Amino acid sequence: MDKITIENNLKTIIDYNREVNSSLKKIYSGVANDDEYREILEEFLDYVGLESNDETRLGAYFRLIELRENSLVLYMEKNNFSEEKKDEVLDLSYEYTSDFHFELQSDLIDFVEKQSLVTPFYLEIFKGVHLVGKAFNDFFLTWRNHIINGINRDLEKKFNNDSSKIMDFLNENNLFDLGHFAEQADRSYSALCYDENKNFVSKSYFDAFNFEIQNIVDSLDIFISNLEKLEDEIYNSKKEYLDYLQAIKNAFLETDVNLLVAKWALVDETWMQIKTPFQISHPLEFYEDKYRKAVAPEWDLRLKNSVFESVVEKDILNMYETFYKEIGKEKFRDSYNYSLANINRVQLYLSNEILIYGAQLTGLNMAQVVPNDDVISDKFGKKIFGFPEMVLENKRSLPFMKWQSVIFDENLLNNYRKYLFSDSKNFYKIFDIEVLGHEYGHNLWLDLDTETVMNKKTGLFKNIEEFKATCGGLVAYFMGKNDDLELSEKLIIDHVIRIIGLFAYKKITEVQTYYCEALIHFQLLLESRIISIIDNKIVLNFSIDSFSNLKETYINHYVDLINIYLSKTDAMEFLKRYTIKDGLYYLPQNEFLRDFVNYFTKTYEEIGNEVDNSISKDKYLNN
Repeated sequence: MDKITIENNLKTIIDYNREVNSSLKKIYSGVANDDEYREILEEFLDYVGLESNDETRLGAYFRLIELRENSLVLYMEKNNFSEEKKDEVLDLSYEYTSDFHFELQSDLIDFVEKQSLVTPFYLEIFKGVHLVGKAFNDFFLTWRNHIINGINRDLEKKFNNDSSKIMDFLNENNLFDLGHFAEQADRSYSALCYDENKNFVSKSYFDAFNFEIQNIVDSLDIFISNLEKLEDEIYNSKKEYLDYLQAIKNAFLETDVNLLVAKWALVDETWMQIKTPFQISHPLEFYEDKYRKAVAPEWDLRLKNSVFESVVEKDILNMYETFYKEIGKEKFRDSYNYSLANINRVQLYLSNEILIYGAQLTGLNMAQVVPNDDVISDKFGKKIFGFPEMVLENKRSLPFMKWQSVIFDENLLNNYRKYLFSDSKNFYKIFDIEVLGHEYGHNLWLDLDTETVMNKKTGLFKNIEEFKATCGGLVAYFMGKNDDLELSEKLIIDHVIRIIGLFAYKKITEVQTYYCEALIHFQLLLESRIISIIDNKIVLNFSIDSFSNLKETYINHYVDLINIYLSKTDAMEFLKRYTIKDGLYYLPQNEFLRDFVNYFTKTYEEIGNEVDNSISKDKYLNN
């Protein structure tokens, strides 16, 4: 087998996976119809202990097939489930979903093997990832229940949900990992635990979750041993894969919390050397933990699938240089050089996730930029992954929901659906601008300690960082060639639909950063008058003038944000310009905007699980 053959065979594997996913979408029929698919949904509901009705069957479909927990959460909140009962149902739903997809992925590997689609070496990559993935599935629930549902809730009760007081407590008691140069790290590879005196102590994952981590290590040993017996005659990357897997094993075995960042930096370094189309994900990158940024266990195998040619990097670089001509490179030389080097060394992989485990089973990424270690990125750059084909297929498969028809003006929603179902070409262009632009945008206006400094006082860095990332991609487009008004209008339509939809994340702790991002965008969209609110509906007012206003508004606010980053001001100083904290949740600073967000929340809580059957997808599919 040669390189051309194996890369052609990748398309066969991706096609197989697409067909499986397409067949899974048919299970949606069982939500409303008493057919063969209803049995699948009712088996799920029986396992998690919920009655079967239209709303729970929809929640079962979203959890099992779309990998989303929010529909089940909404149902349980409407029905006043206790916190303990909600946790129990979500845990059981994870167990069922992970087993369900593990079997499907076993079938995929059997297909790859029987069809001889890859070499023995890369077949072992599939099998080894799958073996280790099972151990990650077993680890995830223990991790979430201890950190997210356990320690973090204890901290919130102790300090009455005051994030500043929580951060002060963690800082004063040295409960963060030490990173490079013996300085406080911007993330944690450890967990807080209680000692015999009920005081908090920091423990490595190996000490805090010994059984689960030993299971991962044992699986890695088998993976490494099997891979050592084979040769990679296609990409000559055997050493790179083995170095990476060994580095992961060594990092998981480390027990000194002050050495964890250094050990995981070696994982980052070895991972950056793997440049084949078979990309094993980085196992600990996304931090759902909003206080210590303890990294969640995630694991997957993604195959390169270049469905379009990305051009956003050029616009990002042009924007970056334009701003620095005004700012003065000499004033912030370290930041200028660091961010520029990161962009220039990006490895971009448009891909499809084929095997998924751990945190990935609670929601797939649209894109991802990794690693998080800025010292490693300073030397080796970053990888950016985008999953455009999967995102498009998933968006098209989702049912139309009643809340969308209530919140959005009919023309806006109709134009969005026309574009979504009939214009793949512009969808990919917009994905490039808004999604990949977001990932490139993460790299800007930073140096080695920016996040640590901006996060230290209030722990709110991520609450503005997601806005910075998306805004970077948009502003790069606004400052570049944007004379295609049809594309620009579709971009704004897509952006508005996404941003307003993020209001649904208001009460979901793990993704509240995206909700905060949405609140800032919401103010800018209304300020520019490209949208308005008429009879509690979002109306789009796209014209040459309103688009010009939007560009100016976004650029001005982005410049303000750049100054926050370059001065390393605490993130709260920017966030409070747009938001207030109302109890547990953020709301817009502006009263008019606040009223609408509260209206959205009330509407979503009432009908968020109701399907809109008044309009058929056929209207758009046959357009």
